[in-house]
Amino acid sequence: MAPRLCLCLSLLLGACSQVRRLTPADSLSDEDKLNYLVLAAFSPDAARQYATAPGEQSRAEYLAWFWKSHPSRPDAPPSSLLSSPSAFYRQRAVEARSYFGATDLLNDDRVRTYICFGPARREQYEPRPVETGEGRVFVNPAEIWSYDPIGRQFDFVRTGTAYKIVGESRYGPSTRMPELELLERERPATALPDDARPLWFEMSLGRLGQHADSVEVELAFGIPQQALPAEEGVRPVSITFDIMPRSKGTPVRRSSLYGCPLLVDTSAVDLAVGREVFTLPADIYTFTVTAVAADDQSASLKSQNLNLIDYSRRNQPVSDVLFYSLVDSTPQSPQFRRPDWARAVPLVVRRVHSGRSFYVLYEIYHLNTDSAGNHSAEVNYELVQRETREKAVLPAPRRFINGPGTTGVAVERVHTMDLKPGPYLLVSRVRDLADPSHPLDHASVTAEFEILPRR
Repeated sequence: MAPRLCLCLSLLLGACSQVRRLTPADSLSDEDKLNYLVLAAFSPDAARQYATAPGEQSRAEYLAWFWKSHPSRPDAPPSSLLSSPSAFYRQRAVEARSYFGATDLLNDDRVRTYICFGPARREQYEPRPVETGEGRVFVNPAEIWSYDPIGRQFDFVRTGTAYKIVGESRYGPSTRMPELELLERERPATALPDDARPLWFEMSLGRLGQHADSVEVELAFGIPQQALPAEEGVRPVSITFDIMPRSKGTPVRRSSLYGCPLLVDTSAVDLAVGREVFTLPADIYTFTVTAVAADDQSASLKSQNLNLIDYSRRNQPVSDVLFYSLVDSTPQSPQFRRPDWARAVPLVVRRVHSGRSFYVLYEIYHLNTDSAGNHSAEVNYELVQRETREKAVLPAPRRFINGPGTTGVAVERVHTMDLKPGPYLLVSRVRDLADPSHPLDHASVTAEFEILPRR
């Protein structure tokens, strides 16, 4: 299932220049500009060398050498390589010029992306005025390009005369998020060493569905991969979960061995993560998690209280808002499975680098149903800069949720685009469309997160 989208767009500042930026290829012929664009899609350095070559003959020789040394891209369709790679990408450049070349052919990142990957599933957001406390501002045009077969997504915002890539993310079968894999369940707990170095362990708790007098709790945890010592191709760590009720119920202790494989891509997230789900009687709990590396040289202990009594008594209309680095229909590990999604990888710490996307998920309870027993709800999102209380501009992010029963699940992919680093509030409001007698909001929920500087 293709991810659902929520886009955070930049404001059009008065200082943004509308003057087209000159490139080394501006003086070339139309045909040589196409060659330049193809080379730029492969290698910016190769494109510059081609553009600055002294004369037509030198450019032709350089182009011949390049295609002899770089015959294809690994993501090119195999059938295209049966003829000529240069002709294949040149034809893409011709198509890109006709689609995106009217304003600023040489500087538009959509052109290079099209040459590399071909046609995309595009979502376009046109400029429109937005009312804020300071008056009227205008949204820059933006686009999201999705390539579902290879699981890549590109976010573009128009800056001046050209569209620039401001974010890139991966999803689907070709993407595997760094995880703490369960190696051994129900093993003896490892004591916390007295003189251990910090392991930089992180944890988060989220309250979900209410089942009679019990509540489902999701415990997410994570460790930076580089913090764990390597041992026979894996980085093992012993993790013990202690759950202590205040008044009723039985204490829970679970100790397991997890492993973090080596050489896992960490460009998208900072932590290798795991997930545990507990169904607990309504009470006030203390969750204590102890993580000890296999060499006993580094360890961490985290403790957090969680009130399930108030949560259950209030008969909450919505659950806590949970943050994920990826939610999709691609299986990865049993610990990441949800009833409605094959993979939900926790973000653990609610922060993400500018240009990266993340997902939010929460459950909606007590929705009315129609004659067929199905619910129907409308969910709206907005972002607010926490310190200034200024709204970040969203392109009318309205989603509709339908399904059987009285419980719905809201899932949204949030694109940070080129938003400035800092703390933000995500505000979501729900309308129950199956209850025409109550047109006001069914519920609203707010969650905090932070955008870090771009890597």
